[in-house]
Amino acid sequence: MAKTLPISEVKTHLPRLLTGVEECEEEIVVTRKGRPAAVLLSYAEHERLKATLDVLGDRALMRQVRRSLRFYGEGKRGLSFERVFGEPLRPRRKRAR
Repeated sequence: MAKTLPISEVKTHLPRLLTGVEECEEEIVVTRKGRPAAVLLSYAEHERLKATLDVLGDRALMRQVRRSLRFYGEGKRGLSFERVFGEPLRPRRKRAR
């Protein structure tokens, strides 16, 4: 849940707030005159949101996602990791001698 703070408090405590946003992935809604005006969020979260929007905006990719959801929703099974990549999912352990 995002914190909501007035811009006056954000200006006063910006370094501390940025540390929380960066290290704990907090989100802070900044208000001006009692109304939301901006959001402070980590750069990593910003990049994730942009990547998500890119996927959602790609019609061909979203068509494939919907097809896959239907396919697996019908109880069908896809190819195994080994079949697709030609190697086991987990490296085989060497036996102790």
